[in-house]
Amino acid sequence: MKEKIRALLQKPFAIPAAILLLILLAYGILAPRMGFYWDDLPFAWFLRFFGPAEFIPAFKPFRPLLGYVFLVTTAIFGGNPITWQILGLMARFILSLQVWSLLRRVFPTRERSALWVALLFTVYPAFGQQWVALTHVNQELIPLIFLLSSFIVTINLLRKQNNSTSPQNPANRRFALHLALAILLQILGLFSTEYFFGLEILRFFFILAILSETLTDKKELLKKSITTWLPYLVIWVINAAWTYSYHRSQAYNSYQISIASLLSPLALLNEFINTLSLSGFTSWLNTFNIFAVIDASVTQIIAFCVLLLAFAITLAITSNKKQETSDEQPVTRNPYLVTPHWFILIGILAIFAGRLPSWAAGLPLKIEFDYDRFFISIMLGASLFIVGLADLILREGRAKLVILSLIIGMSAAYQFTVANTYRRDWANTQNLFWQMAWRMPALKEGTAVLAYELPLNYLSDYQLMSALNWMYAPDFSGRELPYALQYLKTRFEASEIKTNYPIEITYRTTTFSGNTSNSVVIYKEADGCLRVLDSVYNNAETVPGASFYLTEAISLSNPDLILVNAKPELDETIFGSEPSRGWCYAYARAEIARQNGDWEKVADLYKETQKANLSPALPVEYLPFIEAFARTGNMDMALQLTERTIKGQPPLCPALITLWNRVSSETDISQAESLLQKECIP
Repeated sequence: MKEKIRALLQKPFAIPAAILLLILLAYGILAPRMGFYWDDLPFAWFLRFFGPAEFIPAFKPFRPLLGYVFLVTTAIFGGNPITWQILGLMARFILSLQVWSLLRRVFPTRERSALWVALLFTVYPAFGQQWVALTHVNQELIPLIFLLSSFIVTINLLRKQNNSTSPQNPANRRFALHLALAILLQILGLFSTEYFFGLEILRFFFILAILSETLTDKKELLKKSITTWLPYLVIWVINAAWTYSYHRSQAYNSYQISIASLLSPLALLNEFINTLSLSGFTSWLNTFNIFAVIDASVTQIIAFCVLLLAFAITLAITSNKKQETSDEQPVTRNPYLVTPHWFILIGILAIFAGRLPSWAAGLPLKIEFDYDRFFISIMLGASLFIVGLADLILREGRAKLVILSLIIGMSAAYQFTVANTYRRDWANTQNLFWQMAWRMPALKEGTAVLAYELPLNYLSDYQLMSALNWMYAPDFSGRELPYALQYLKTRFEASEIKTNYPIEITYRTTTFSGNTSNSVVIYKEADGCLRVLDSVYNNAETVPGASFYLTEAISLSNPDLILVNAKPELDETIFGSEPSRGWCYAYARAEIARQNGDWEKVADLYKETQKANLSPALPVEYLPFIEAFARTGNMDMALQLTERTIKGQPPLCPALITLWNRVSSETDISQAESLLQKECIP
């Protein structure tokens, strides 16, 4: 049996298969349950309502050539979330194979190290946005595939020259075609996005390493390396000039290049330490935190299984003796260019080359959403760096195999746990919009939905705004958005939260024009139901401890903008099928009935929830039912729910006092006053 496994591991497909399995373990297990995140959602909305060609003007103020990438891919693959998750997995597989192939060609005497780099690159844990697939496949992964393809063509061309017994004439047609192909791929990789601008420097060092196999004189080696790199250097300089000039032009409308304040010695030293520590050390060590507390949850159990499988796969494929250096492989005449120190040096260089674009824009590097996207251009350098360190400290041996395999296994398990947070967030997003549909079946055009913030991790207000228009304007056409969604936390100053304050939004190629007097203020806690706030029933007293921004905005909320008798139409491709009609569905219907003044209906809805054994997660959701029972004469039930609310959430006492005062003109509230006096007033 062992011999069969060993023979299988020696097959040509063994390493690609191992890489594919790692990708599936780390990123693919939950892929069918993923959705759209971050800019995915507005991109999908633009695709649905304007078509693929809209990406060209939509990207013109940001990355004018990237729109063509989106145009081609979305025209072919459409806008289904699962399609893009699959494409994301495929792109990562291609990239990992490219890294493995590239480094094997550059360092043929270090095949095992090349494999380690590829495996670490595959599961690099600091980049935690694999599932933002529609955005990152187009915005980064495809350009990186182009750039690495350019590197590979360059290396293959150089290998043919280096291995030839007679110098190849640069005018040779085949040489010219290969050079043209390498430059074309370089242009596609660099001009579509600035993310990988710095990585072009790696081509020079790869050329240097290959030429060192035949050239002993260091001056001649350096001269030949620069000469070989020169055509690519010209393109690189042109790209730098074009990027800088475009970012300074009036056509550009995004992050500005501003490095003056970043060039002080202290700032540079701080950036060096922070970038190297985060990308080279903290990123790997953080993976162990997933088992810091053993809770035996389903997620943790699956993560542990992923760890074991990834560890076993890595250990098996890297223990294969066939991967050892062969005597027939070329030996460099400059051995220092293939030492662990060289891998460490190139790794550090690649880390800072990858960091360069985001650093120049003044953007921080953090292992948290959404700044972790900048690690996508750093993960190759970080993988080279850690392999160089392992080669230097551990050398070859069982300890190195086990430690690096464990790091890869932990990274795969870590990525799975991150994937689970994306899965939950998409489920919460879909649930949020279904609750909107239940509570606000339709809205009058020109309505702005305001919230201090919503309990979602991977979508912000402008991104949610596209989904809002998708739901409430399924037949939308034109450029003027009928609805807006804004966070009070980030879009308003305190002085702007007042009546008739204009809300003017430009989002890529669309606009919204409204004002604060035509707004609905919503509120949702992570475990609670969606609530529409207003000055009477859901006032500031019902959100104790809320931000000043929210409590000030409540007076602006106009529930009359809600068309309660409409029938919502939700696209199941995005919003999924309707969830089970549990407590929050009944609560939404009760809120609508209260808005219509139908207190009997509100009371009946509570009775239905009791028959179905439903109850709220938050006591505040008893309030409409307390008032309904008080107004319809069921004082016992009203008092019972009042007491339950006080015990469950004492800060709601002011809201309960206001509620009972509101119904005092219709019924005797002496019993309620006694209860409130006893429970609420010290």
